[in-house]
Amino acid sequence: MAEVDAARIAVGAAESRGLPIMLAATGVLTFLDFAAKDEIASPRRRRLVTGIIQTAIAGIGMLEARANPVNPFAIAPVPQPAAFGRYTAVAAGWYADERLAVHLLRRSRLSRPNTVAGALLAVSRPVGTLVAIRMMPRVDDRA
Repeated sequence: MAEVDAARIAVGAAESRGLPIMLAATGVLTFLDFAAKDEIASPRRRRLVTGIIQTAIAGIGMLEARANPVNPFAIAPVPQPAAFGRYTAVAAGWYADERLAVHLLRRSRLSRPNTVAGALLAVSRPVGTLVAIRMMPRVDDRA
């Protein structure tokens, strides 16, 4: 039993070290992606910058999975459609709220609406990720 407890502590420590770095990096890259839309005039160059930044964001997620291969989330012994429904509703609501905020900011009279939207998303996306992680049942019953 001591080995299992030690493994849980090690997984928790690895997650608590890596998660803030990953969230900060994705927040900064999200901000840069949106801010570039205000700074770069050429649509082709904007798409190139967005592609590079989105690839970097995906790479950060893959590096996190590779660095921490232990899944700390519990696997349900039977399907749980109610839990899946709650999770999906929260994720869809969060996404819709972000899209609405970006749309309203872009229609505003701000001189740099995409930069403001990027700042908003740089904060809201990591928070949304934390909310989603906290909703998932964990192996060590820390729901």
